[in-house]
Amino acid sequence: MKNLPDTPIIKEAFNIVKAALSDSIFNHSMRTYLYANEFAINRKSVYSEEELLLVALFHDIGFYAPYQIKGKPFQIGSSNSLKEYLLTYKQIKPERINAMMEAIDYHFQFKPRWDKGEIAGLLQVGAHLDVIGTKVKSIEKDKRYQILKEYPKNYFFFEFNSCLIKSFTNFDSVRGLVNPCLLYTSDA
Repeated sequence: MKNLPDTPIIKEAFNIVKAALSDSIFNHSMRTYLYANEFAINRKSVYSEEELLLVALFHDIGFYAPYQIKGKPFQIGSSNSLKEYLLTYKQIKPERINAMMEAIDYHFQFKPRWDKGEIAGLLQVGAHLDVIGTKVKSIEKDKRYQILKEYPKNYFFFEFNSCLIKSFTNFDSVRGLVNPCLLYTSDA
């Protein structure tokens, strides 16, 4: 199994997310990272492993209190949580924080948003591969099984769908899933 980036920012993020998420959703976050990483290696992508792991860890935290934002789709709560966390680390440039936020905001769209950057496209591929099997053949079968053995799905589908349905609190929380840019207004 691939070694995870071993930096203070990752160690602290890992602890925050592990405490906030259920085991099933946490395992999904880890599978998302590992699948995205394998896809990136096969694609010969140039990207930051640390940024990819951060967005994968935080991408579903908006399902859970206190990270939810009332009336907004879960991914907006997730990206804002990552932003608040990253602002404590002064060495991270605002444009990198914004790129990571966009990766999370747009990860629920139907096709990878490579126009939002490599991290955004990779997050989408990893999450979609785990949830619906998109691009599953791009990862060697043995590697997929190894990832699933390390981070099993268990009751993931039931729990994920339950979290998703509970997140639908109003029209904006639904339409923002597939078009988050509609939510970027002065009152957002």
